[in-house]
Amino acid sequence: MILLDEDVQWDGDGKVIAHWTQLDFSPGQESIPQKVEEQALSIKKEYLAWVYDLGKYKVEGQTLISFLKIFDNFSFWWLTRIAAKSPLRSSCIYPVFKLRVLEKLYVENGCQGLIYCGHEKDLNEVLKKWCEELGHPYRRFSGKSCASKSQLDGIRGWFLKFPYLIQAMAYLIRKWFAQFRYLKQRGTSKAIHPQEDDQVTLVTYFPNIDLEKAESGRFWSHYWGNLHELLDDLPCRVNWVWLYSNSAQLSYRDSVSLRDRCNSTSPDKYQHFLAEEFLSNEAFFKSLKLYLKIFSKGLLLGEVRKAFCFPGSKLNFFPMMKYDWKSSFFGKDAIEGVLSAVIFDSIAKNLPATPWGVFNWENQPWELSLVAAWKRHQSHTKIYAYQHSIILSQDLRPFLDSRVYEQGGVEAFPLPDKLALNSPLWEPLMKEFNFPEEKITPVEALRYSYLRGSYEKEKKDIKSSGRVLLVVTGFDRFETQKQLSLLIKADKIDGLKKYEKVTFKPHPDFPVDEILTALKPNFNFTVASQPLKELWSIADVAYCANSTSGSIEAAYLGIPLIIVGPANNLNLNPLCGFSSIQFVTDPNGLCEELNDPHRINIPKHYFNLDENLILWKNLLRAELGKANKN
Repeated sequence: MILLDEDVQWDGDGKVIAHWTQLDFSPGQESIPQKVEEQALSIKKEYLAWVYDLGKYKVEGQTLISFLKIFDNFSFWWLTRIAAKSPLRSSCIYPVFKLRVLEKLYVENGCQGLIYCGHEKDLNEVLKKWCEELGHPYRRFSGKSCASKSQLDGIRGWFLKFPYLIQAMAYLIRKWFAQFRYLKQRGTSKAIHPQEDDQVTLVTYFPNIDLEKAESGRFWSHYWGNLHELLDDLPCRVNWVWLYSNSAQLSYRDSVSLRDRCNSTSPDKYQHFLAEEFLSNEAFFKSLKLYLKIFSKGLLLGEVRKAFCFPGSKLNFFPMMKYDWKSSFFGKDAIEGVLSAVIFDSIAKNLPATPWGVFNWENQPWELSLVAAWKRHQSHTKIYAYQHSIILSQDLRPFLDSRVYEQGGVEAFPLPDKLALNSPLWEPLMKEFNFPEEKITPVEALRYSYLRGSYEKEKKDIKSSGRVLLVVTGFDRFETQKQLSLLIKADKIDGLKKYEKVTFKPHPDFPVDEILTALKPNFNFTVASQPLKELWSIADVAYCANSTSGSIEAAYLGIPLIIVGPANNLNLNPLCGFSSIQFVTDPNGLCEELNDPHRINIPKHYFNLDENLILWKNLLRAELGKANKN
């Protein structure tokens, strides 16, 4: 087998010539990314099974999960990057999928040796050791020395070269400078009402709020929409816990001021907290102690590296996942994980969630800390996980190997009592991966509620000139850079000749100004700050990042849609699988789509959109009624 990396050419012979990164290839050759796209769902199941087996690896007579116990009902294992399996945070997952495809291709074609034409250090190490295990010849062919490959550049990439302990301490310093120093009082807030029934708690991403309402002291999150009105009518006190993400809309310092303003408006009904308020000095030192415990245990896990293979395979992909593994036990992810666990432990101890607590669900590590903490300290609390956005078929985060649900004790995965899904499309997908059926409940979509009655509302004739292009970006830097670079390259070959204006709508968690300044677009553009729902009416065509759910909204409204292909990652677009969608990956393809854009037909009943929120009312009022009877 000849494996060609990036733009390398090969003039010699080879039984199989495969491209590691290229989608375009000559007849008779193979594209590894294309085969990943074809086999992604089957490899996903293999990968989920491998993560489960890794958690069961025996360390000093215990499973890895039990060995990493930090609370009576919770293991640090669930906070590692490996267990979190996020394709958005862990850039190593996609290369592992590619290696699995490469291995199958190699075996199916009866190859007896491999030549790697490239200079990626980790890939070279994996392939070389694999061939040694097989007893097959291996050679690297390149004019360049091997080097580690990273999607991060500048200060971020430079920072990753420091020892993991320094990375962890730098994270703490940055956390203090960006957030903790603005909190005059940390630990249990004096404003918390005493423990009592009918005092519910919601944990939410923040900000992405209605700033006009906020000025008058009214917290209104675009993520929760008109659930706020339902909460107004419920006979209970409401606690909001804000999980701040760096945002151009509101700084952390301004968030503290907004919290105080909101708390003074209706103090007998609503209380608002930033999660970091619950990290007292005692809890902070507990976090450091836990970090050192995990650090010391991580030093004993050298043998676990042998398990970074799929069953029956001799291809060990640990070098690809080395950063995720080491950061999880020694670096930034380790200290971030224990801080999160301790903060949510403090929240569950001090903030009532009776009879229920709700949070945004994406199956991320912080959510597991929260669920486990509620179960430890408020055992009678009903825990409702509300689907934050869209469930993606190629995403790994929402899904688990079916054997996970059979575990108990500290090895039990922290499951909510109910998983509230906002679309009839997701329930079959969750059941396919054996999520407990009795824990699934339908509810109305909240962040998409504005789409009610708007199916194909923005459908109109496509102008021959003077068009407005709405560019919807994602939260990942590498993906955003690719999307915007592709647009600028297309403009240089007249891709925007039919467009009068380009409007950029950044993701709430990732501003695009810095990238635009560096790229220097040579066309008329503006950067919008208002919510996406207010921008669709001005758009003639939408150009969306691969990972953004904005593409679903554009398709639902009938707006012609162009979507960028995945940026060296799994395809995380919600429309992946629709036969009519074509993902653009090069300037020429983007030019063709810009010149002749198409609409994507999706079902009218894609979301649950009842304006009366009957499903939400039934879910939330039922438990309040039980609490009153008791």
